[in-house]
Amino acid sequence: MREWEWIVPSVLLTVLSAAAAILFIPNYAGLLPALSILPAWMAVAGLIACLYGFAAALRRRHAQPIAALMQWLGSGAVKAGSVALIMLLAGLNLIAFMWVKPLLNYLVPFSADPLLARIDHALFLGTDPWKLLHPLAFPGAGGLYHPGWFIIMIFALLMAAAARPSPERSAVLLSYFVLWSLVGPTIHSLLPAAGPIFYERMGYGSRFAGLDGGVETTAVADYLWHIYASRSFGAGGGISAMPSMHVTISTWTMIAFATFARRGLPLAIAAWAVIFALSIALGWHYAADGIVGTAAAFACYRAILATFRRRAAPQAAQVAIA
Repeated sequence: MREWEWIVPSVLLTVLSAAAAILFIPNYAGLLPALSILPAWMAVAGLIACLYGFAAALRRRHAQPIAALMQWLGSGAVKAGSVALIMLLAGLNLIAFMWVKPLLNYLVPFSADPLLARIDHALFLGTDPWKLLHPLAFPGAGGLYHPGWFIIMIFALLMAAAARPSPERSAVLLSYFVLWSLVGPTIHSLLPAAGPIFYERMGYGSRFAGLDGGVETTAVADYLWHIYASRSFGAGGGISAMPSMHVTISTWTMIAFATFARRGLPLAIAAWAVIFALSIALGWHYAADGIVGTAAAFACYRAILATFRRRAAPQAAQVAIA
């Protein structure tokens, strides 16, 4: 499998997303602050990789696990450099999405919240799902929702980046970029919604008045609403419910574990379930947002995988003949 077959479209998606934001965004105030997450992104990725190597040394019962870790890093310097570049590109793609997300709030006015609320009500047989899941909004849940999802996503990216070239690896990596750059913005544009937590502020009524996501969630929601209402741009700004990118990427994480580390798949499934439930309980999303995001992630991966397998078949046949 040729590496450029997933790298080139991933780079193009990242560049085009960033270029679109820079071209159309009316206020550049939020562009540079968003870049500030890149050092933290790379630092967390490096820390997770080192912790994984250290844990592997402990499992093998090395007398000097730190020395074994340093030897592991040194012996795979070229591989480590390749993984670092992939992580850098993935981080830049996420930043490009963070630029595009608030731009969509001004290009595509919100309109789908009442529809999605009715769909949820019908799916759960006459009950709004947040009422069923509200006990999960325990103190600190808002603090777990974002960092926990962030760490698991980075771990899955590291697994994919370190795996051997194959159609499956290429499909997993490219689908990450397609989900952030194309799937998320496209679905949002078709069904622009702010989410239950902003339902009343959008003027739709008090249907979600009893929803309380906790101190952390309220603080983030107030920050996002201030940026939106003032028509300004800030780091991490932008409001979007459909699809839930937390659930979409959690589904992608399940796919990555199923492909590269099946032993960890139950953990990935549990993480997906927790993120899905918290996205509703905290008020960020309708259940429909997570359902659509889950389906989109699977469909995206399967379509890309089918394409790469078709391309790989003639190459495999040539190798067999030779």
